[in-house]
Amino acid sequence: MNTELLEKYKDYTLDSIENLMLIMKEDNLSMMQSTMLLVFKFKISITEADNYILNSKAWQDNKQSVEKFRDNIFDNIDKSDIN
Repeated sequence: MNTELLEKYKDYTLDSIENLMLIMKEDNLSMMQSTMLLVFKFKISITEADNYILNSKAWQDNKQSVEKFRDNIFDNIDKSDIN
C-alpha cells in the first residue's frame, strides 16, 4: 500500500468512513484501491472492507453492476467445475 495514501487519509476514522469513501472516490481511487486502503488503514479483513465499500453512499451507483459481475464470475466457475 502506498504510504502517501495512508498519510493523506490519516485523520479519518471508522466513525467517518462514509466521508473517507466519498473523498477516495473524488480522488479517483478505484473500488479495489479503496478496499485495500481500508484494509491497511483500519486493519480489517478484505471482506469487511468490501462490505463497507459496497454498502456506502459513495459507491451505491456501482453496487448493482459489481454484484452482477461477481455473480457471473461465480456462475462461470460453477459451470466449469473442474474435478
